[in-house]
Amino acid sequence: MPRAHRILVIGGNGFIGRNLVDLLIETGYAVTIAGRSGARYGQGRVRSSVVDVADPESVDAAVGAADVVYDLAMGGGDRWSDFERDFITGTRNVAEACLRHRVQRLIYTSSIAALYLGARGMVNEAAGTDSRPRSRAMYSRAKIEAERVLMEFRRNHGLPVVIVRPGVVVGVDGIMNHSGVGYWPADLCCIGWNRGNNPLPFVLVKDVAQALFSALDSPGIDGMELNLVGDVRPSAREYVARLAEAARRNYRYYPQMPWKLQMVEIGKWLLKTVARKPENSFPSYRDLKSRGLVSRIDCSAAKRYLNWTPNSDTEAFYREAVQANLRPFMEGDLRQAPAGICA
Repeated sequence: MPRAHRILVIGGNGFIGRNLVDLLIETGYAVTIAGRSGARYGQGRVRSSVVDVADPESVDAAVGAADVVYDLAMGGGDRWSDFERDFITGTRNVAEACLRHRVQRLIYTSSIAALYLGARGMVNEAAGTDSRPRSRAMYSRAKIEAERVLMEFRRNHGLPVVIVRPGVVVGVDGIMNHSGVGYWPADLCCIGWNRGNNPLPFVLVKDVAQALFSALDSPGIDGMELNLVGDVRPSAREYVARLAEAARRNYRYYPQMPWKLQMVEIGKWLLKTVARKPENSFPSYRDLKSRGLVSRIDCSAAKRYLNWTPNSDTEAFYREAVQANLRPFMEGDLRQAPAGICA
């Protein structure tokens, strides 16, 4: 693959995007950040381009000046049409522009949410996305459909695309109360998607950024789908316990059985039905089980083809995922607050 000089990062203002852009800048690449609000970096560090992926003209103008395109665009809303616009139509617009301008490579950031992870056993890159997208929540379904769009462009038009699927991404300036761990009705209260004993597919944001950076010019990876999960994988119970210890606050984990959570979701569905809320789909038990993340995710292909070595040090993981995001406090500070109301 020829040496790329001009890099377009769609969604470069996001959590993963910022870390990726920093790596690209440090290595000397010319970087343009594209998004609905332009760039948040200091003037002169990167170029900024205001782009709405649902608008093919703005996408075409941005892609036309790039050798390699990273697509980390987000979006969505309350209705499926919002996700369809931002993820599926947007992905198609980016793919068509990349073909038209003959970019060297399109690197698309999907998510492990596109996989079905509700069954025991190993899931590797060859397994593909969930075969029943309509039984999944809107975000997961949208990521599944976006991946399918890209692979169709690959098969039919030879699009030089690489798909990466990060796991539960944590790190400096990230979210400690991550929905991959459970549902957080209050800051100190986590309701688990299951009993909370299975290892979770955590990955540090700096490791995701490094894998994306390596995908820039790694040979022979066009057409691949690569999972990105770290080597430190605490359970939900373990993670919340360490969070409580580090923060010196009364974080609590409340395990739940998926069928009980499903009954709650059905109750919410009934209330929305009575209120005649539009697009009120019956809650999917399959999606609820997948949120428990009980499947083991194999990342050997990413490690092999990207020469990727994610963090394997447990204490280093907690320093970046937890301690780095805690506010400093003085000794004697009363931080044993009640866990709040869990409803």
